[in-house]
Amino acid sequence: MTRRLCEAGKLLQWLGEVLRQAKAVDVDVVVVDTPDARSSVQITLHDVPGPLAGLEVGPPSDD
Repeated sequence: MTRRLCEAGKLLQWLGEVLRQAKAVDVDVVVVDTPDARSSVQITLHDVPGPLAGLEVGPPSDD
């Protein structure tokens, strides 16, 4: 699995759009909480209609 930094705003906007267009989507959320470190969240969507095209999320801007 490739990991990279991404713009949170664009990712959340895309996720919201996917969920609005779907009649029903199963969502699994896994939180890995590490003491004295940053936590990780894995979100898995099941039964998403259509291709997942349009997700173009780049690195965070320096603004």
